[in-house]
Amino acid sequence: MNDLVSVIIPAFNASARIKSALESVIAQDYADIEIIVVDDASSDDTGKIAHEVLSRSSFTHRIITHDSNRGVSAARNTGIESAQGEYICFMDADDLLRENFVSSLHAEIVKGECDIAFCGLTDSFTDGKPNKDIRYVRGNWNVSGEKLILGGNVPPVYCCIYRREFIARHNLMFHEGCISGEDIEFVMKALCMAGKISYTPECLYVYVHHSGMGSVSGNRITRYASNAGAIVRTAEYLAENSPSENVRRFAQYVLMPRGAIMNFTLQAMKGEREIYSSMLHDGNNIEIIRRAMSLYTLTKKPEVFFKAFMILHMPRIYYTMRSK
Repeated sequence: MNDLVSVIIPAFNASARIKSALESVIAQDYADIEIIVVDDASSDDTGKIAHEVLSRSSFTHRIITHDSNRGVSAARNTGIESAQGEYICFMDADDLLRENFVSSLHAEIVKGECDIAFCGLTDSFTDGKPNKDIRYVRGNWNVSGEKLILGGNVPPVYCCIYRREFIARHNLMFHEGCISGEDIEFVMKALCMAGKISYTPECLYVYVHHSGMGSVSGNRITRYASNAGAIVRTAEYLAENSPSENVRRFAQYVLMPRGAIMNFTLQAMKGEREIYSSMLHDGNNIEIIRRAMSLYTLTKKPEVFFKAFMILHMPRIYYTMRSK
């Protein structure tokens, strides 16, 4: 018997695209799949369309409906709590899966007795641009969480399959209320704690770019604030939990300064001069910013060096620049 794989799909007002998404799950060549759609209080026909499509499927399925809109992080968490599969993977309601997505990732994670396995993806554009394949590992080297994090090769959450026991053991959940950056936060925490990791270079996930996607239509400041929070939380988690000294140093000297700079920028964008000023008088903030200048130069990540220099030495000018 095959291992049960739970495919978790958060959905909010996705009536225009969820039919195609679910049909790509139903077309999988893997026999033992559980489909979990979490309808995050949609105001359109998302739930109705999901029910119509899934009623034609032989796979185990269910639709869970939130009473109020709680965001994508909460929807994914609801799916995790409901999942019965030995393995879990995530899909967005406006994307597509190649027919061997589940079977290939399941084979990888079982073959290597891994906690995580991942694949490449295809960027697909609805405006006529040519598709683009993205692979997160180049060459033939052993994959580890340390190498992926330090090399900037972190795969998206929806390109991965996870052992459910691994997620439960480390209490890996999405940060509720975070609407941007929540996926990379989850993956980086998972990579930090994973034992064995495997991958296939096949591009099995199709990420569909369209005008209505959240990253295009969302409020700019709200999304920026969510990203900043995700980076800070990730840095704190890696610094405290990673068994790798290199990853802990990366968290302290790369991620923490990046998050601190973003928080200064955010207060300027919001016009919060008093908060911005109080942050300048916080010695911990200043020490974190100084780390960026100790690591970067004008020839190595000049944009980071420039922002850190301005905050430390020309904070009023930086505030004015960013508040426009």
